[in-house]
This record gives sequence, structure tokens and C-alpha cells, in this order.
Amino acid sequence: MTFLKQKKAVVALAAVAVVALAAIGAYAYFTSTGAGAGSATVGSSSTVALSSPSVGPLYPGATATPVTVTINNPGTGSEFVGTVSGTVTTNGGCLGSWFTVAPISYNTEVAGGASPTAATTVALNNLALNQDACQGKTMAIAWASN
Repeated sequence: MTFLKQKKAVVALAAVAVVALAAIGAYAYFTSTGAGAGSATVGSSSTVALSSPSVGPLYPGATATPVTVTINNPGTGSEFVGTVSGTVTTNGGCLGSWFTVAPISYNTEVAGGASPTAATTVALNNLALNQDACQGKTMAIAWASN
């Protein structure tokens, strides 16, 4: 009888081992390394558009006239705008060098699609010469940044 009990125990043990191996096989997996490629597209900067409304009238030696400059970023990414400067262009005998436009130290990022404003001044300098050539003229201001 002991032999029979031992044989049954070995068979039972073998059955348990088969079930255990089957269970382990169900959870077994292989490991491997992998590789691949992807891409990322980097955008480009866009030119900000600087503009201002007409201001005046300006007179030689008068107090500088306030000017509001609009800084439009037509792009979708943020653009850093440093110093905004203006230069009055010559119109006939009225020289642009007779004018002073105060620079704007803006130094700010402008979000895509945003149009913030900044304030500055423009003045017609009082020079020791005849400035009659400027009477009645409309002077253009050329804006630039960075």
C-alpha cells in the first residue's frame, strides 16, 4: 500500500507541476529591444508689424507729442520685441533729421495673434534755421524693432 500511495502522490505532484507550468506559460513573454524614428517640425519667426496713427500738429520747439505704436504679431508663435525705434522720413525740403522720436524699450514677448500697444513721443526740434519747408506737411514715421 505504501507503494500505491507513493505512486498516487507522484502522479498528483506531476499533475500539479503540469498545471503550474501551463499557468506560467500563459504569463510568459519575450523581451526585446526596439528602435524607430519620428519627427518634430519647428516653426519660423514672423515679422511683427509696427504702426501708429497720425499725430500732430507739430511745431518747432513745442512739447513732444505722444504717439501710440501698435505691435502686431501676425504669426502663431510668440515673438520677442526689443527696442522699437522710429525715424521720420524726409518730405520735400522738410528733413526727417529735424525730428526726434523717443525709442521704446519694449523688451517683451508678444503672443501670436496679439496686438499690444506702446507709448512714445515725436517732436519737431527747434533748430537755428528756417523750417518753413515743414509747414502743412504730413511726415511719415518708419518704425523698426530689435
